[in-house]
Amino acid sequence: MQSETGLQLLARLGSRPSISDVLSPIFKEGPNSKDVIELYGPEGTGKTEILLNIVAHTILPKSWKSVPLNGKDASVIFIDNDYKFSILRLVALMESRINMILKNLDQHEHTTNDVEMLIQKCLSRLSLIRCSSSAELLVTLYSLEQTILSNPNLAVIMIDSISAFYWIDKCNCGESLSAQERNMRLITEVLSQFVNDFSLIVIATKCELFKKKTPKEDSYSETPSNTVPDKMDHQEFLCKPWGQLVTQRYILEKQSAKKTFKCQIEISKNNISVIKFKITENGIQYVPGNS
Repeated sequence: MQSETGLQLLARLGSRPSISDVLSPIFKEGPNSKDVIELYGPEGTGKTEILLNIVAHTILPKSWKSVPLNGKDASVIFIDNDYKFSILRLVALMESRINMILKNLDQHEHTTNDVEMLIQKCLSRLSLIRCSSSAELLVTLYSLEQTILSNPNLAVIMIDSISAFYWIDKCNCGESLSAQERNMRLITEVLSQFVNDFSLIVIATKCELFKKKTPKEDSYSETPSNTVPDKMDHQEFLCKPWGQLVTQRYILEKQSAKKTFKCQIEISKNNISVIKFKITENGIQYVPGNS
């Protein structure tokens, strides 16, 4: 980046809102400032749903009319490359959370209109951007610096998905690997600057386009459900800088027979755990015991 202005210095040194306990216990450690989190898995494993649950928790206020909503009162930039973002689903998650808290507190004086007005206000903290190519995504990221500088309440940038344009770039850029990866490398560079200069969190989904090349010693389906895997079931196909930028990886798998989802969590190379969750009308529901 160019030499810092006073505004840039304040943005770099100032603290961002913490969202460290959103969607606990899936996020056992974080998300914390400067984390780059990858949600990896095939279609239909809940990646976008997890993002929407995080958004709902993040943009809700900490309290409202003396009602503790335990939100983060923070802003989110959501870049929708897969065109899967559902405002209806997001509103439903927020309504469910608010109404559940009101019910538990036995508060009935707040009307449906009150709740709708609150949600409308919260949605102003969400910036939704849609991109249709890696070049457009790159230009979009370049254009976000001023937005980040002017919004100290911004906590997280979400990208759904970071791998959306992999095949397009591969087909359009010939046989040269460097040409195929050029935009992705530049995208990674910009995101790295945002994370390091402005203490932001990046959460990106990545679709499973390739199965892991090395054969597993044991079939995952034959492994007891509470067994922690020795290695992550992950095959990297994006550029090397992206893999190096990721600080935490969550590998998602759907277990259709049980209507649950299994998530391998890689905090570090020697720290892997497994949890299960369900997707309900009210959002992500943790399944205790990993049974």
